[in-house]
Amino acid sequence: MSAQIILSNEFGQIQSLDLGHTIKGLSLKHDKFKATISLYGGQVLTWQPTDQKPIFWLSDDAQYLTGKAIRGGIPLCWPWFGPYQDGGNHGFARQQVWALTETLITAENITLILTWQGQNQHKLWPTPCELKQELILGKQFSQKLYMTNLSDKPVKYTGALHSYFAVSAPENITIEQLSAASFSDKLTDQFVEPQPLANCVGPIDRIYHTNRAVKMVDSQWQRVIEIESQHCQQWVLWNPGQQGAAAMSDVHLDGEQQFVCLEAANTQWQTIPAQSTVEMAQTVKIKSLG
Repeated sequence: MSAQIILSNEFGQIQSLDLGHTIKGLSLKHDKFKATISLYGGQVLTWQPTDQKPIFWLSDDAQYLTGKAIRGGIPLCWPWFGPYQDGGNHGFARQQVWALTETLITAENITLILTWQGQNQHKLWPTPCELKQELILGKQFSQKLYMTNLSDKPVKYTGALHSYFAVSAPENITIEQLSAASFSDKLTDQFVEPQPLANCVGPIDRIYHTNRAVKMVDSQWQRVIEIESQHCQQWVLWNPGQQGAAAMSDVHLDGEQQFVCLEAANTQWQTIPAQSTVEMAQTVKIKSLG
């Protein structure tokens, strides 16, 4: 199927994109960047500012199949983070088909609004709800997830913007701001007082109890990825390590050596009042080291 141009002007264009046989996506090309989005999951897959290496990692072996999460980019973990009773891992938002409802191309960036609405998605989540995602891509990146409770009763959620950041290697990555924060180690099920974070080599799976802005320093690529969250209480740091990645059919060989996940998250239950909207958001900026 030939790609359909959805919007185009002198600064850039948005085209339809086939991902596998059944999943539709978007290809964004702009003077300032290039990117791809999957409408399945409402998921940013790639973003690469002009004259930069890719910022988000996407597995070469990612599977574009209904009912399967896409490995890489920014999967949305919602309305729960991690395993929850018999509801599977990370909720159902990343396995829903989202609609592209608004587009705008300017000299500086491309803005997309993606939406999804449903109810009775799972016995653990019968609540009627609407999700809206505002993505602004340019030399920097902004993501806002609006969560609306359409019912007459309050409801609780946990969630994360599960960002896979492309790196030269986890051993070259430092995030100084996390060294000052206590964390819950999911591998040992222990609460740990602040300690130096020498690198991000896996296996590592930690919930850091801080929401301060962080800088992911890549000494090999000589760049800093600055990430700031809004309305999120934690950062989740994750890399499966070689043995863990080998058990994942959708991580290509040595893929775990090419990313570090740092996720703006609410890992503890948050309330959405009846007939109300709350949000989670992050912004990402790229700077040269030095």
